[in-house]
Amino acid sequence: MAMGLGSKRPVTDINVTPLIDVVLVLLIIFMVLTPLAEKQKFLRVPDFQPDVQPVPPDAVPPDQTVLTVLKNGHVLLNKQEMTVEDAMQRLHVAYDGRPSKVLFFNAEDAVKYDQAVRVLDAAHGSGVNTIGMMTDAPITAAAGVPAEPQ
Repeated sequence: MAMGLGSKRPVTDINVTPLIDVVLVLLIIFMVLTPLAEKQKFLRVPDFQPDVQPVPPDAVPPDQTVLTVLKNGHVLLNKQEMTVEDAMQRLHVAYDGRPSKVLFFNAEDAVKYDQAVRVLDAAHGSGVNTIGMMTDAPITAAAGVPAEPQ
Protein backbone atom coordinates (compact mmCIF):
# COMPACT_ATOMS: atom_id res chain seq x y z
CA MET A 1 0.00 0.00 0.00
CA ALA A 2 1.19 3.51 -0.77
CA MET A 3 1.57 6.16 1.88
CA GLY A 4 0.19 9.65 1.37
CA LEU A 5 2.57 12.61 1.45
CA GLY A 6 2.84 14.24 4.85
CA SER A 7 0.66 11.70 6.61
CA LYS A 8 1.05 8.28 8.09
CA ARG A 9 -2.21 6.92 6.64
CA PRO A 10 -2.20 4.61 3.56
CA VAL A 11 -3.79 5.89 0.35
CA THR A 12 -7.01 3.96 -0.26
CA ASP A 13 -7.87 5.42 -3.68
CA ILE A 14 -7.72 3.09 -6.69
CA ASN A 15 -5.26 4.10 -9.40
CA VAL A 16 -7.37 3.89 -12.59
CA THR A 17 -4.71 5.14 -15.03
CA PRO A 18 -3.52 1.64 -16.07
CA LEU A 19 -7.13 0.51 -16.43
CA ILE A 20 -7.91 3.43 -18.74
CA ASP A 21 -4.79 2.68 -20.80
CA VAL A 22 -5.86 -0.94 -21.29
CA VAL A 23 -9.42 0.07 -22.23
CA LEU A 24 -8.17 2.58 -24.80
CA VAL A 25 -5.85 0.00 -26.37
CA LEU A 26 -8.73 -2.49 -26.62
CA LEU A 27 -10.94 0.19 -28.16
CA ILE A 28 -8.33 0.93 -30.82
CA ILE A 29 -7.92 -2.79 -31.58
CA PHE A 30 -11.67 -3.26 -32.04
CA MET A 31 -11.93 -0.12 -34.17
CA VAL A 32 -9.25 -1.48 -36.52
CA LEU A 33 -10.59 -5.06 -36.69
CA THR A 34 -14.32 -4.31 -37.07
CA PRO A 35 -14.18 -3.18 -40.75
CA LEU A 36 -12.23 -6.34 -41.63
CA ALA A 37 -14.89 -8.61 -40.10
CA GLU A 38 -17.71 -7.14 -42.21
CA LYS A 39 -16.66 -8.79 -45.48
CA GLN A 40 -19.08 -11.56 -46.31
CA LYS A 41 -20.60 -13.55 -49.15
CA PHE A 42 -24.31 -14.15 -49.32
CA LEU A 43 -25.53 -17.54 -50.44
CA ARG A 44 -28.82 -19.27 -50.79
CA VAL A 45 -29.00 -22.89 -49.68
CA PRO A 46 -31.66 -24.90 -51.49
CA ASP A 47 -34.36 -26.63 -49.49
CA PHE A 48 -33.91 -30.36 -49.17
CA GLN A 49 -36.57 -32.17 -51.17
CA PRO A 50 -36.00 -35.93 -51.18
CA ASP A 51 -38.62 -36.67 -53.86
CA VAL A 52 -36.95 -34.48 -56.54
CA GLN A 53 -35.10 -36.47 -59.20
CA PRO A 54 -31.85 -35.05 -60.62
CA VAL A 55 -31.73 -34.02 -64.26
CA PRO A 56 -29.62 -36.43 -66.35
CA PRO A 57 -26.57 -34.79 -68.00
CA ASP A 58 -27.90 -35.28 -71.54
CA ALA A 59 -31.16 -33.43 -70.67
CA VAL A 60 -29.51 -30.21 -69.47
CA PRO A 61 -30.88 -27.14 -71.30
CA PRO A 62 -28.45 -25.71 -73.88
CA ASP A 63 -28.34 -22.24 -72.30
CA GLN A 64 -26.82 -23.54 -69.06
CA THR A 65 -23.08 -23.25 -68.64
CA VAL A 66 -21.13 -25.85 -66.68
CA LEU A 67 -17.51 -25.17 -65.73
CA THR A 68 -15.49 -28.13 -64.44
CA VAL A 69 -11.95 -27.79 -63.07
CA LEU A 70 -9.63 -30.66 -63.95
CA LYS A 71 -6.62 -31.80 -61.94
CA ASN A 72 -4.27 -31.16 -64.91
CA GLY A 73 -4.89 -27.39 -64.65
CA HIS A 74 -7.38 -27.14 -67.51
CA VAL A 75 -11.13 -26.68 -67.33
CA LEU A 76 -14.11 -28.15 -69.11
CA LEU A 77 -16.52 -25.55 -70.40
CA ASN A 78 -19.65 -27.51 -71.35
CA LYS A 79 -17.58 -30.68 -71.98
CA GLN A 80 -14.92 -28.89 -74.08
CA GLU A 81 -11.45 -28.99 -72.55
CA MET A 82 -9.48 -25.72 -72.71
CA THR A 83 -7.18 -23.52 -70.66
CA VAL A 84 -8.58 -21.31 -67.92
CA GLU A 85 -7.80 -18.13 -69.87
CA ASP A 86 -9.64 -19.35 -72.98
CA ALA A 87 -12.63 -20.38 -70.89
CA MET A 88 -12.80 -17.00 -69.17
CA GLN A 89 -12.70 -15.20 -72.54
CA ARG A 90 -15.58 -17.35 -73.78
CA LEU A 91 -17.52 -16.73 -70.56
CA HIS A 92 -17.02 -12.99 -70.89
CA VAL A 93 -18.36 -13.03 -74.45
CA ALA A 94 -21.25 -15.35 -73.54
CA TYR A 95 -22.39 -13.40 -70.45
CA ASP A 96 -21.87 -9.90 -71.86
CA GLY A 97 -25.50 -9.22 -72.79
CA ARG A 98 -27.32 -11.83 -70.72
CA PRO A 99 -29.70 -10.77 -67.96
CA SER A 100 -29.20 -14.08 -66.11
CA LYS A 101 -25.53 -14.75 -65.43
CA VAL A 102 -25.62 -18.19 -63.80
CA LEU A 103 -22.72 -20.63 -63.93
CA PHE A 104 -22.70 -24.20 -62.61
CA PHE A 105 -19.34 -25.15 -61.10
CA ASN A 106 -17.79 -28.55 -60.51
CA ALA A 107 -14.31 -29.86 -59.82
CA GLU A 108 -12.58 -33.21 -59.80
CA ASP A 109 -11.78 -34.65 -56.39
CA ALA A 110 -8.02 -34.34 -56.94
CA VAL A 111 -8.17 -30.58 -57.64
CA LYS A 112 -6.57 -28.44 -54.93
CA TYR A 113 -8.75 -25.92 -53.16
CA ASP A 114 -6.70 -22.87 -54.17
CA GLN A 115 -6.89 -23.85 -57.86
CA ALA A 116 -10.70 -24.16 -57.65
CA VAL A 117 -10.99 -20.78 -55.89
CA ARG A 118 -8.77 -19.11 -58.51
CA VAL A 119 -11.03 -20.43 -61.29
CA LEU A 120 -14.14 -19.26 -59.40
CA ASP A 121 -12.60 -15.81 -58.94
CA ALA A 122 -11.70 -15.62 -62.63
CA ALA A 123 -15.27 -16.63 -63.56
CA HIS A 124 -16.63 -13.88 -61.33
CA GLY A 125 -14.30 -11.43 -63.05
CA SER A 126 -15.63 -12.60 -66.43
CA GLY A 127 -19.15 -11.46 -65.60
CA VAL A 128 -20.70 -14.39 -63.70
CA ASN A 129 -22.77 -13.18 -60.75
CA THR A 130 -24.45 -16.42 -59.58
CA ILE A 131 -22.55 -19.68 -59.14
CA GLY A 132 -24.26 -23.00 -58.53
CA MET A 133 -22.09 -25.67 -56.93
CA MET A 134 -22.58 -29.15 -58.40
CA THR A 135 -22.17 -32.16 -56.15
CA ASP A 136 -22.24 -34.97 -58.73
CA ALA A 137 -19.06 -36.53 -60.02
CA PRO A 138 -17.68 -34.38 -62.87
CA ILE A 139 -18.11 -35.58 -66.46
CA THR A 140 -14.79 -35.87 -68.29
CA ALA A 141 -14.40 -34.68 -71.87
CA ALA A 142 -12.82 -37.88 -73.17
CA ALA A 143 -15.33 -40.43 -71.98
CA GLY A 144 -18.48 -38.36 -71.49
CA VAL A 145 -19.13 -40.33 -68.31
CA PRO A 146 -18.69 -39.42 -64.63
CA ALA A 147 -15.09 -39.58 -63.47
CA GLU A 148 -14.10 -42.51 -61.28
CA PRO A 149 -13.53 -41.65 -57.60
CA GLN A 150 -9.96 -42.37 -56.49
